[in-house]
Amino acid sequence: GYIPPFLSYTFSQGIADLSYLFCKSAVSNVKQNLALALPNLPQKEISRLTKNLFRNYSKYLVDYCRFTHLSKNGVLEEIASYQGKENLDNALSMGKGLILLTAHLGNWELGGIFFGSYGIKTNVITIKDQDIQIDNIRRWYRERYKVSTITIGTSPFSTMEIMKALNNKEIVAMLIDRYHDGLDSITTNFFNKPTPFPRGPLILSRLTGSPIVVAFVVREKESYKGIIEKPLVVRSENEEGETIKMIVKILEDYIIKYPDQWYNFTPI
Repeated sequence: GYIPPFLSYTFSQGIADLSYLFCKSAVSNVKQNLALALPNLPQKEISRLTKNLFRNYSKYLVDYCRFTHLSKNGVLEEIASYQGKENLDNALSMGKGLILLTAHLGNWELGGIFFGSYGIKTNVITIKDQDIQIDNIRRWYRERYKVSTITIGTSPFSTMEIMKALNNKEIVAMLIDRYHDGLDSITTNFFNKPTPFPRGPLILSRLTGSPIVVAFVVREKESYKGIIEKPLVVRSENEEGETIKMIVKILEDYIIKYPDQWYNFTPI
């Protein structure tokens, strides 16, 4: 917080380059994912994108720490532009709460702060991390900006918490581009590969009438851009398959547009 950002970024780029050289498994996983997303790209270009991805991720981590020293308004000023703000307004006008879906793309934590700025309580759904210290840091970071955390898989009451939040017209946000064993899933093609996705958001929308919105906060040059897609509502179980296809198509489109900001270090 006391070091000028350009110095922090410069230092982090060196660490990113070392990570690219020595974290062989993570590099291999990223290249595999990018090759699926961009099958016509030469291997040399995949390698270049992967190295850029490591560097961009280091910037994300610097910003993650740097933002803890900024006020809420200061953090929001980092988002220079918005695309689809009317989609968010339309979803909120339904009065049913909001199921916000995103991916490990850009700065998803900044997205939680942005949507909370609407004055609506925001809850982030998460899986318990293997490192309890990381869990505690994330929880503290979110609480600083009035963003609550609901951890699933550790308590049978977590589903009740999520339902209660939606019934209170709150925002429930979750990452969906990485499936965790044990969760109810629905399979669809993700970059032409059959891939399981969590079914929970679809069931929640069907049971509560809450709209689903896919949104991202991505880095563009030296600032961030908010992107909000049109709301989707699941009205019957038969609509779940088509809805997940539409959601995944949106994920694919933005991953292809910002491939070196897709921080998924495990193979899909």
